[in-house]
Amino acid sequence: MKKIASLVLALLLFAGIPGGLTAVSAEGSVLDDNTLTVAMECAYAPYNWTQPDSSNGAVPIKDSADYANGYDVMMAKKIADALGMELEIVRLDWDSLVPAVQSGTVDCVIAGQSITSERLESVDFTAPYFYASIVGLTRTDSPYAQAQGLSDLAGATATSQLGTIWYDGCLPQIPDATILTPQESAPAMLMALETGRVKLVVTDIPTAKAALNAYSDFVLLDFNDSEDNFVVSSEDVNIGISVQKGNTELKDAINGVLATMTEDDYNAMMDEAISIQPLSNGLPEGFFAQIGYLLKNYGTSYLKGAGITVVIAVICTAIGCVIGLACGIVQTIPVEKRDGMGKKILLGAARAVLRVYVEVFRGTPMILQAVLIFYGAAFLFGWNLDMWTAALVIVSVNTGAYMAESVRGGILSIPVGQTEGAKAIGLTHVQTMTSIILPQALRNIMPQIGNNLIINIKDTSVLFIIGVAELFSIHKGVVGATYAYFPSAVIEMAIYLVMTLVCSAILRRVEKRMDGESSYELVKQTGGLNAPPYVEHGKPRTGNLDL
Repeated sequence: MKKIASLVLALLLFAGIPGGLTAVSAEGSVLDDNTLTVAMECAYAPYNWTQPDSSNGAVPIKDSADYANGYDVMMAKKIADALGMELEIVRLDWDSLVPAVQSGTVDCVIAGQSITSERLESVDFTAPYFYASIVGLTRTDSPYAQAQGLSDLAGATATSQLGTIWYDGCLPQIPDATILTPQESAPAMLMALETGRVKLVVTDIPTAKAALNAYSDFVLLDFNDSEDNFVVSSEDVNIGISVQKGNTELKDAINGVLATMTEDDYNAMMDEAISIQPLSNGLPEGFFAQIGYLLKNYGTSYLKGAGITVVIAVICTAIGCVIGLACGIVQTIPVEKRDGMGKKILLGAARAVLRVYVEVFRGTPMILQAVLIFYGAAFLFGWNLDMWTAALVIVSVNTGAYMAESVRGGILSIPVGQTEGAKAIGLTHVQTMTSIILPQALRNIMPQIGNNLIINIKDTSVLFIIGVAELFSIHKGVVGATYAYFPSAVIEMAIYLVMTLVCSAILRRVEKRMDGESSYELVKQTGGLNAPPYVEHGKPRTGNLDL
């Protein structure tokens, strides 16, 4: 029952539902360890973005070869310097920010979060570090390009980013608007507008200004000087820094730094961030020109992400095969009448546990498993797993669940007569399995092993949720910095395709080697044991040898 409760609580944590719980925090004060660990998306220009070098004061991203920059990074550097602390930037997905600070995995989140009453139930916020006005974006050829107020947007098809006041509070104020499903990120929202899926998106003014650099055919709709404007409260436009609930020491320390700054200071810092973002001069015109731009500026990052993806996939497939082999063997151990009661009970219990393991990990998405293992362990039990350890555990255990059934099926596919024959000549069960059954079973399941490797190459993409810098995470960072959503997606797809095709070719060669030669010499003994052998070339013949 406790395990079930823990599972539910961790799922609620991921969903952002306040559970009324206090996370297990590390011993000692945050200020004592001399390192300020700050989480952000690194994919949300001009607040934060990813870049391949340290230009313009960028800060290294933890467990990555990339760097982070932007308004949030500038603010984090100012706070860390004022507190006399080292700064550590952790790249996490938007949905992981609140769980990370709740669980104590990071000290705070500086990522353009609005200070809403819903978020205040889960985390504490500092004083605002920016005031973001709400605006709209549309295309120059849109019927709403000359809109002077909300009433002029009546009937518009619109969307915005998931989990923001833009989507939840502002879009419903547009008369008769057709509100589509929210987009998972600001770049995805802007791509929906660029491709014509929607006629309007709502965002804040820094994001809109950054988008205008990327999309020359966008028009800014700013109604802030009009009475026909979005109605928002001060909490909707106040951007704050979130800290763990009850961490007043860090909250007060950050507030002390913010108290020395004015709104003009914030705006000047934001203007600087917009001026140095990767797209300050705009994207080159043309699809292939944009592909070339991304490869030139982020090609190394793509390759490093691909390398991490392959390493994780290969290692976890190998570990998963070992787990699956052990599980498959246990599930196929025969139980006979003459076996003792202890063996029957122990084997029955082991099979029940393995069945639960297989069904749980095959029946739930790996992305939720990642959240449970990485954030749930810290939130519920105080176990702060290393990101890479968590990644290997998540993918290996998931692969093992699938391989367990493959191994069991491979073992059962071997004719029972071979097992009976082994018993007849005195082989033990272990000898039968290791010398006769498993070698054949492993050959039979080689296609499934290869299939799991290819699946893992693609499914490691879910590890972005815990901040692993695999290939898909690199794509999100590049898109967040450049808004070149479609060109980056094409590059990613091409890299994934190359990786899977190469793996498929290697696996086919391995299978061919395991099959042996396609033709060989069959030696047929005739005329008694002392007669010279008769050699027949070509394919083997069936039937008994004449002795």
